[in-house]
Amino acid sequence: MVPGTAALRGKAAAAPQTGRQRLMAAALQLAATTRSLASLGLREVARQAGLNPNTFYRHFKNFDDLGLAVIEELAGELRQGLRERRRRPLGDALRLDAAKDPLELMRRAEGIIQESVALVLEFVTEHQQAYVVGIRELHGTSPVLRGALRKVFDELATDMAEDMLEIVPPQFVDAQAVHGIAAVVIREMAFYSLDYLEQPARRDQIRTEAQRFILMLLWGGMAMRMPQVLAARAR
Repeated sequence: MVPGTAALRGKAAAAPQTGRQRLMAAALQLAATTRSLASLGLREVARQAGLNPNTFYRHFKNFDDLGLAVIEELAGELRQGLRERRRRPLGDALRLDAAKDPLELMRRAEGIIQESVALVLEFVTEHQQAYVVGIRELHGTSPVLRGALRKVFDELATDMAEDMLEIVPPQFVDAQAVHGIAAVVIREMAFYSLDYLEQPARRDQIRTEAQRFILMLLWGGMAMRMPQVLAARAR
């Protein structure tokens, strides 16, 4: 994580030490209001960082280059943080591999989903400004930054699918369905999370809606597998 961006999580932090770090933190602070990274001006970023404008080109080729560096730093922390949080509730009481039938599986899965959604929303709340910048850039004017953010989404979905396949019994949901579910969940949770940040009065409702949405996806994946499950039991 870029030193100094911890302040965006509401925590005290020492000022960035290098010119590169200071420029990245300044760009993120400016873009966290109503601007996109691509629309920032060199002089305003340098002024925010307390540096001479000529310093910019010692560290970055252009603003896409700066944006890619910011995305790489934030995505690394996001992937690590979400994976740690997703794995945190997977104790013996919540593991799914001991489930003996679909109903038991869903009861256990509901507990994991509730805990996981709460942890994702906790994470984005701690990283609110950086998160809002990332969502804005996903639909921004720079194809380079849009592509980088789509890659982050794909990587997050791959992480989630790998974690799910470690705990969901293969007789209930096949690997292809799990990867499809993970991709949809990651993209939809991005927008549930944005609603959660922007609508504090509806946070309980948004959390419940997100949980139900993911549970319905899992039910759908299981329904696709059910003919094979029933055929195996009939033998």
